Amino acid sequence: MWFKGKGRLAVGLRERKKAKTRKTISDLATRLFIERGYDNVTVAEIAEIAEVAVTTLFNYFPTKESLIFDESHDREEALVNAVHTRVKGTSILDALQAHFLRLLPMSQRNTKEHEDIIRLIRSTPDLAREHRELWRRSEQSLAQAISKESEPKLSRIEAEMISHCVLDAFRRSIETSNPKPSLVSLFGILKDGWQQ
Repeated sequence: MWFKGKGRLAVGLRERKKAKTRKTISDLATRLFIERGYDNVTVAEIAEIAEVAVTTLFNYFPTKESLIFDESHDREEALVNAVHTRVKGTSILDALQAHFLRLLPMSQRNTKEHEDIIRLIRSTPDLAREHRELWRRSEQSLAQAISKESEPKLSRIEAEMISHCVLDAFRRSIETSNPKPSLVSLFGILKDGWQQ
C-alpha cells in the first residue's frame, strides 16, 4: 500500500518540476522575444540559455509560437469547464461571467509586461496568426459546450454567436480602465438583450 502512495507523491513532485521547468522556459523566451524581437531569437538560443537540450524544449513546446501561448490549452479547458461544472440552477451566462470575473485580477497584473506581449503578438505575423487560431479554437470549444448544456437546445449557429460575444465581452472589458463594471455591463446586454 505505501508503495502506491509513494508513487503518487513521486508523480506529484515530477509533475511540479516539469511545470516549473515549462514556466521557466516560457518566461525566458517571452522576455527575449520582447527585448530582441520574435524573429531575432532562435529556439536553440532559448534552449541554451534555459540550460536544456533543444529536444527537451520541443517536448514542452511543439512550436516556437507555443512558447508565447503556453497557457492557452489550460485557459480553454477552464472556460469549457465553467459551463460543464456550473452549480445546478446557475445559467450558462452567469457561470461564464463569474469565471471571467475571477480572471480579471490576473489579467491586470504586470500591466506593462501584458502590454509588451500584446504589442509583440500584433507586430509579429506568425504570432498574430497563432493568436487568431487559438481564439477561433476557444470559440468553437465554448460553442460546443454551450450547445450541449443549453436548455432549450441552441442551434450550432446560435451557440457560436453567443460564444463569440462572450469571449469578445471579456476581451473588450480588460482593455478598459474599469474592467469589472465593463464586463458586468456587457454581460447584462447578453443576458437581457438590447431593448431598443
